[in-house]
Amino acid sequence: MASIRNPRAGCALHGALSTLEAIEGIVPIVQANAGCAIQHALAYRDSGGGYIGGQAVPAANIIDKQVIFGGGSRLREQIKNTVKVVEGRLYAVLGSCECAMVGDDLNGMAREAAEQGLPVVASNIAGFHGDVYRGYERIFLDLIDGLPTLESPPVPQCQDGERPLVNIFGIVPTANPYYKGDLQELQRILEAIGLRVNSFFGPDGHAALYSMPDAALNLVFSRWGEAIGAKLEEKYATPQLIFDAMPLGNEEVGLFVQALVERLDLDATAAERFLEREEAWSEYFLLGGADRYFDDGAGKRAVIVGDTETVLRIGGFLSRTLGVDIRTAIYTDRVEGEEEPADFGGAAHSTSDGEEIAEVLRVSGAELIFASSLEDAVAQTLGVPLLAVSHPVRDRFIADQTYAGLRGAVALSADTLTLARQGQRALEERLVRKIAAAGARTAA
Repeated sequence: MASIRNPRAGCALHGALSTLEAIEGIVPIVQANAGCAIQHALAYRDSGGGYIGGQAVPAANIIDKQVIFGGGSRLREQIKNTVKVVEGRLYAVLGSCECAMVGDDLNGMAREAAEQGLPVVASNIAGFHGDVYRGYERIFLDLIDGLPTLESPPVPQCQDGERPLVNIFGIVPTANPYYKGDLQELQRILEAIGLRVNSFFGPDGHAALYSMPDAALNLVFSRWGEAIGAKLEEKYATPQLIFDAMPLGNEEVGLFVQALVERLDLDATAAERFLEREEAWSEYFLLGGADRYFDDGAGKRAVIVGDTETVLRIGGFLSRTLGVDIRTAIYTDRVEGEEEPADFGGAAHSTSDGEEIAEVLRVSGAELIFASSLEDAVAQTLGVPLLAVSHPVRDRFIADQTYAGLRGAVALSADTLTLARQGQRALEERLVRKIAAAGARTAA
């Protein structure tokens, strides 16, 4: 197997941890050696810890003794101690490669704790099960199985005539560095057209888990949510509506809203009024920069690097709406042999190897780069401006910024214009230096 240099995604355990950390009220407990939890904390320290995250994650810190003879007693002790000192509404035990190989009974330990009245579930996730995307998928599947065995907290019941509830899946925390703002924007749109939303991440995330079965529809925004939607459909007969990516821009949001209005029999007139107001709002902010954009940005050659959902969403908007020429699309979450879903008329590659990506960028002829912070070095070498749109983002603190929905379209348009101006300024400066150097040689 070829080695991967500068990988941008951790293992499945890291994906499960990132997911749990983003759900308010859940405390993860890691049955692993000290290195697993610390590596996760270091790798994702720029992403914000969440409710209980980073180096605050409780871990059993198993040693050789537990690996050889089994770590059940150590985990039992860790669960009891964690519940005593860390306040949580739900405790989720996660495994590691070591405990999976020796067969530690995580589910048995969780059941034992639950029988004592403690809200504990378990997931037999292990790093070798895949990458962070598989970890996100697996932890939700295990929560769907584990939560019904616990006594659920009081959840507000839906009254007759109340707005339908929808669940959102497929948006992977930290793998999408803008997930908080993206989910906030999606929730804003969905609530505006008459829906209630379970986004799970953020305030009241714990309670949202228990109301998953009450949803009228599961909205899936990447292939990493399809297995979760299928599980809920099998278990609770809740249908799922699958999208390749989150909507971005007036056109995509309009199609998205229309699909939901038809599927859930929502008020079409109210939805249309909302879309008209939003279109007027976006035009108000963007028309002022339109002339300058078409002078500096339209038709620029670009490369986009990221997971499939990010590339399809952002690359599609850049190509269709802003007139950016996507010469190369690089998908970082495809497995070997999978066909790339879109190439935007240019080349398409599937790799997460940093060296391979850098080489593609060097020969791409790009004038703009939409990628991660890992591509910053090669962008500087090429003298090409870069906008960090995919994981990891190291030099920007991300709060509620979004590149999804309607507000995200305005933000991405503004950032793309800024990027184009930076590229134009760098080109002008290089020309000035060349002219100065030529003048100096002539004078000599």
